[in-house]
Amino acid sequence: MKTTTGSGGSRTPEAEHNRDLAWTLMTQNPMGNRRLPSRSEGSPGRLLDIARNYDRICQRADGVLQPDATEAEVLAALLVIRMLREKLDHDELKLTALARTKRITWARIAQWQELSGRQAAERRHLQLSRAYTRPDGTVPRTQSERVEQARDRRSRRAEREWARQHAKRIRRVAAQLAAVDDLQERVDRSQEARIMLAIRDASADDRPESVSLVWPTALRDCVAEDERFSNSPPQTFDAGDPDNPGWHHQQLEIDILHRLLGLVSYAANPRNIDLTDLPHLADAISDLHHDSQEQSKTRRQPSRR
Repeated sequence: MKTTTGSGGSRTPEAEHNRDLAWTLMTQNPMGNRRLPSRSEGSPGRLLDIARNYDRICQRADGVLQPDATEAEVLAALLVIRMLREKLDHDELKLTALARTKRITWARIAQWQELSGRQAAERRHLQLSRAYTRPDGTVPRTQSERVEQARDRRSRRAEREWARQHAKRIRRVAAQLAAVDDLQERVDRSQEARIMLAIRDASADDRPESVSLVWPTALRDCVAEDERFSNSPPQTFDAGDPDNPGWHHQQLEIDILHRLLGLVSYAANPRNIDLTDLPHLADAISDLHHDSQEQSKTRRQPSRR
């Protein structure tokens, strides 16, 4: 076994800082003979492998036994404690998952884990899950992250459905806004453009006199894309059949409408554009944005029973 020089010039086994060697050292009996450890690659092995030596070292720490453990064994035991803690956490994760496959409720699991309740048991399981990286490098999401992701998906579906139901209204307002002759100039004079210009001034040597925001161009491009799409031959399809080409046609249309709604919403904020001289257009944009936001709030509110 390799040795390293410790404090005071003493030579101590490398087992003090090598997990494999530390575990092997803990399997030795007091006569120096090693029992064959039941250890698989990458795991600490069975508790039985080291139980005798581990208990002996702990009894020495309690003063029950005379100091018959070497310095290397004590340090190796400290490292093995870390290995055992990781092993027990991983074993707990596997056993909890096994319990769930056997349809044991979280409430019963919590009772036998001496936790406060079902939510505490599930939270404990999720915390342990996040300690282990998947083969693709990701870690399991927490419950709150999963809930938030599901909420975002529902909200996006609701927005897309709302856009489909109000397609004519969205197209009309978007076309009117895109038809404003000096749309880009209005946007470039906006408060938002001034803020962006100030940020660039602080970070660049060359100070441009103005900054051009991109959403007006994106709006006009999207309006033109929608017109081309609307002029394409209609298809007969089953709206609920994802394998039907017509279903994909409908989804592409909803994608365009959803983007149009988002681009028009920029103009609902006076900070992004001044439309005070076009009150009818400003009101139409404001009403469209308000109605789309209201449906989102309604979807997010829990039902009261």
